[in-house]
Order: sequence, then C-alpha cells, then structure tokens
Amino acid sequence: MSGILPFYQLKIVDSTQLELKRMLRQRDDLESFTAVLAAHQSAGRGRGVSKWHDSPECSMLLSIYVKWPIPLKESFEVNQRVCVALKPLLPEEVMFKWPNDLMIGVKKLGGMLIENHWSKNGIKSSSIGIGINLDPTADALSRAAFLNEWMDVKQTPESLAKRIQEMFSVELTLKFNSGVLTSRYHSVLWGRDAEKRYMINGQKARATVEGVAENGRLKLRLSKTLVQSYDIDEVKWIDPN
Repeated sequence: MSGILPFYQLKIVDSTQLELKRMLRQRDDLESFTAVLAAHQSAGRGRGVSKWHDSPECSMLLSIYVKWPIPLKESFEVNQRVCVALKPLLPEEVMFKWPNDLMIGVKKLGGMLIENHWSKNGIKSSSIGIGINLDPTADALSRAAFLNEWMDVKQTPESLAKRIQEMFSVELTLKFNSGVLTSRYHSVLWGRDAEKRYMINGQKARATVEGVAENGRLKLRLSKTLVQSYDIDEVKWIDPN
C-alpha cells in the first residue's frame, strides 16, 4: 500500500479499541490500516474481563483497523496472520503463546485483542489491538518482559507503532495458501520447544504444544502417543513466575 496511512496519536483514551469503534460508528468508510496510538489507557482491556495495565510512554498501546480484501472464514486465521506479520519486527526470542500473548521465555512481553467484524461472507474487517511493554517501571511485575531490553535500537511507542502499521499494510494483504500460513504460524508458536505445566480441565499436567487446529483449538502432546486439543476455557498455562 502506498501513500500516507492514517495515524492518530492520543495522550489518554479509555481504550484504543473503543476509540476505533467510535470512529467506525462515525464513518463507515474508515480507511484500512487506520491506526490509533495512546500514551495511556484508562480502561485498557485484555481477553474477557482482563485489564491491560500501563505506564505512560513505557508501553506501546495500539489499535489498527484492517479491511480484508477477501472475507476470511475463520477468526483464528486473523490471529495467525497478525502473528506472522509481527514477528519480523521483534527480537528472535519473542514467540506467540496461544491465543494472544507475546512471550520471551516465561515472561510476558505483551498481548493482543482482536475484534472481528462479520458479514454474510465471512470476516470483512478486524480491529487489532496490541499492547507491548517497552521499558520497565518501578511497579513492574516480575513476570513482565520489556522490549527495549532486547533491542539494539531503542523503540518509542510512536516508532514501533508506525513500523507495525507499515508492516501490516504489506503483510496482511498477501494471499496465503492455508498450509503455508499454518506452517509460518507454527514456527513462531510458543511452547513447542519443551514441556510446560498446564491446568487442563481442573487437573495439572505436563505437555508440549503440538500446534493449533484449523478451528483454533490448542493441540497439546501429553505423551509420545497422545495428542489432544482444547478450547480456551479448558486449558491454562501455569505461570512459574
């Protein structure tokens, strides 16, 4: 995509996702790859009822609106495309924990919140929210990772947000064979290298991530001969931090 991409920078907002939603209500011709960056969110959200905590200028708080050239059939395809597009901008150590976390080892670097807009033909557009820790603060959690501790060049919220916006405008318009997309996603998927501890349907177990099924369910290898898939409410990684 050529030309200047719409980029809105706000000091404070309830959440960048809600700001995009308001913009969409005001105009139904909102340009694809419109980005909203906030210095601080008063009501940032994670998955479900989770809240995103941030310190001004120490986190990148970004939402990008994407119109899909051809409607997508599955929500998880959006997730795969976003992870594959983000990976080249991040240190090699960053991997993506299903379904929406950015990880460095067992520490959380950031998270994603993707809201899809459906038509009768499939997903016509998506609002992609991304929060990334850039620099540590006095009240930083022990389980948090910080991007600038892993980068040769210091990233500011604005510089990183504009790089992501530009990358999305190129990568998210590509046509993918489903097998190629799945392979690229699995190459950046966290938890495939070693066993981790999980709570599975209320029971503790050790497992290795095998992959993610086409329907978005996580596939865990529980033994040499047993691989099972789970929905988001059936499995939770046990954080050792």
